[in-house]
Amino acid sequence: MKPAQLYSDWRIVAGVVLILLGTGNWLVGLNGIVQYRRAVVPSSPSADLYRNFDELDARTDGAVLAPLMQDERTISYAAAQMDFYHAVYLTGCILFALGLMVSLMAFISAIRRDTRESLDKRSRSRTRSDGQTVGIIDPRQNQPVSAHNGTPS
Repeated sequence: MKPAQLYSDWRIVAGVVLILLGTGNWLVGLNGIVQYRRAVVPSSPSADLYRNFDELDARTDGAVLAPLMQDERTISYAAAQMDFYHAVYLTGCILFALGLMVSLMAFISAIRRDTRESLDKRSRSRTRSDGQTVGIIDPRQNQPVSAHNGTPS
């Protein structure tokens, strides 16, 4: 089978495109997950967060809770980003597997088609101009002939 025949088969091309697209999504998703996992993992609490909450009043509540709220927003944003990259990662895995299956089935189909064409070409080359096939023997011709010619003794 020649490469030009492979490139002209749309199933093989589609399978290779799915494999490449899946690989790209897989790697982008994996890098994003690793990047945002660091942001989601809580860091060690700082000492200023453990102030005595009994001393708080209405005007100091905002000052004490602001760092906690900001950390919560950051973690929430990072968790949303990590969920997005999980979806990209899983989509990449699915596209890669789908591309492998499509390519495998297309290659098997191309091999079968090529074999069928070569066998047809080979059988056509064995046919003579008068329509008789050369080289094919009737299986009944190779049977041993009995000595008594089929009459009972």
